[in-house]
Amino acid sequence: MSTSTDASGNSAFWNELCGTTLARSLGVTDSSPKSLRRFDDWYFKFYPYLERHIPFSALSGRRVLEVGLGYGSVSQRLAERGAIYQGLDIASGPVEMVNHRFRQRGLAGGARQGSILNCPFGDESFDYVVAIGCYHHTGDLERAIRETRRVLRPGGGATIMVYSAYSYRRWIRWPGPTLSYFLWDKLKIGGPRRASDSERAAYDADSSGAAAPETVFVSASHIRRMAADWSRVDIIRENIGDEFPLSMLPRDIKLSILGPWSGLDLYCRMAK
Repeated sequence: MSTSTDASGNSAFWNELCGTTLARSLGVTDSSPKSLRRFDDWYFKFYPYLERHIPFSALSGRRVLEVGLGYGSVSQRLAERGAIYQGLDIASGPVEMVNHRFRQRGLAGGARQGSILNCPFGDESFDYVVAIGCYHHTGDLERAIRETRRVLRPGGGATIMVYSAYSYRRWIRWPGPTLSYFLWDKLKIGGPRRASDSERAAYDADSSGAAAPETVFVSASHIRRMAADWSRVDIIRENIGDEFPLSMLPRDIKLSILGPWSGLDLYCRMAK
């Protein structure tokens, strides 16, 4: 799925670290080791399934590219588990945060600014690619997946998380666009609509409340069509929000019961 996203606008938006508002709510006001540990502790507790979808320990000694860096929580864990790490982000803010973390911790590797749509690495440069919550913001999801495959060695793998087109949230709050996508996805009738400001803001907004410039929502079948030349694609639904009445349920119950049925995110484990 390709759209005409302004790359400079996308870069400017993501220059504010994804998670900034959350960090402030946690009392994280600086980038000291103590503050970053507080953020990371919350992050991995809130997303406990990341340990299942990203094979952290198995990537020790492997060349790993992470695309879309946010606050650098995953970046640091990959490096601490022994990955030969390289990060890539369209914005300078996340790149600076990851490099700051690595200097602070004495970790090998680092991050650089660039786009996965024109990935600045050669063919077969990596053993594994991790992209959590990034590719649906690029403006060309199919090209991002294609570039991911190009930079992987034969037999290499990837963990890619994208937003689900058929989550409970989309059916309840945006049934029209969701139905339009369903008709296109399953019956080839019409075409998917661009996500509205309100929908994009419900998933990603900066500290001023502005929505991410570009966000697409996709189905598992659509991902498989875009990844037809990969040898394996396994997709699992995860993540549940806190909308009422879901806010009344413990998160672990929501994740285990509702997540696999109508979760917000698709976790795609892929092999070249």
